Amino acid sequence: MALNYEISIANKLQSFFEPYIKADATVWSALAERMSVKRFNKNELIKAANKKESHLYLVTQGSAGLFVSKDGHDICIDLCYVGHFTGDYYSLLQQQIPQQQDITNEVAALLLQNSPIYVMALEATETLAITKADLFSLYNESDIGRIIAGKIAELLYMQKQSQQIEILTMTAEQRYIQMLAQYPDMLQKTAGKHIASYLGISPESLSRIKKKLAS
Repeated sequence: MALNYEISIANKLQSFFEPYIKADATVWSALAERMSVKRFNKNELIKAANKKESHLYLVTQGSAGLFVSKDGHDICIDLCYVGHFTGDYYSLLQQQIPQQQDITNEVAALLLQNSPIYVMALEATETLAITKADLFSLYNESDIGRIIAGKIAELLYMQKQSQQIEILTMTAEQRYIQMLAQYPDMLQKTAGKHIASYLGISPESLSRIKKKLAS
């Protein structure tokens, strides 16, 4: 049973990484041994605000959102669907960078502050999870491990950079149209208030956009 469990995880990992990394099946089997399936119910906290992140997650079913709170309101800063990594990567990096005396004051401040990000499952969600320790040990154990860990960091950076470019260069309506094109089925399961928050508009403005596109 355990062997079949790891084979299933290995197959999912290979399917996800294959467009980016060509590797022997034994590589994915070895990585699968470090990962576990974690499931979350709708609205269940995956990681609380002001707490240290302990895992990085690859969404295989369902969806998750990253949020921060301001003046009693929850602001959605990211939506993560199937094939996305989720978790508080900011918190993970805080724990990875050593607090040395020669770092700048700006970096020191980033390392000391608690991450305000919390992560929540937006529906019944399944993930492949890797612990903080196992994630960062990939850098030190083999060339392919460094490639995989580096690719994870690259994908997370590209995802966030793309989001920033969209915010600065596209209207909320244009961003919503793009989201519809990318995630037509999954977007239907995401609460309108979360989509509106992610787009930086009110739920009423999102309703007007939907009505305009439907007409």
